[in-house]
Amino acid sequence: MSEDLESRPLFYAVRTTVGQEYNVASTLDIRARRYNLPVRSILVIPALKGLVIVETIGIQVVTRLVIGVRHAKGVVRGAMSFKDLEKFVVPKPMIEVVSIGDIVEITYGPLMGMKGKIVHIDKAKGEVKVEVAESAYPLPITINAEYIKILSKGEESETVS
Repeated sequence: MSEDLESRPLFYAVRTTVGQEYNVASTLDIRARRYNLPVRSILVIPALKGLVIVETIGIQVVTRLVIGVRHAKGVVRGAMSFKDLEKFVVPKPMIEVVSIGDIVEITYGPLMGMKGKIVHIDKAKGEVKVEVAESAYPLPITINAEYIKILSKGEESETVS
């Protein structure tokens, strides 16, 4: 049975009450262990509201697992592959997400906690130039794109070197 699980891992979505995903996942985990069901993983992805993803060999296992669980509304028909979930699980690099005009907060270094506006992006080096808003005069600094957090998106068009 474990060979079959490794040869074709399938993912199934369980519909839940929005906000109860972690409770349902915890209950499913307890039931899978208690009844010794072949469940490989249970995922709660914050971007997928009202869904819990279960990795197992077939839909019949998920159906048996979900019956009677509070806040579980049912199983979505059809299996998903890892490629369908990859965009939610594998994070994008920050340099791909930011654009000129975004308001950001610096999360590392001596200026940590300061807010500023992105004025230039260098994708080749993975750096952004941020004009710190909390200084007495315009203070542009160049930092690694991974050391910022986006607070709000800007409206300006993107010019990238």
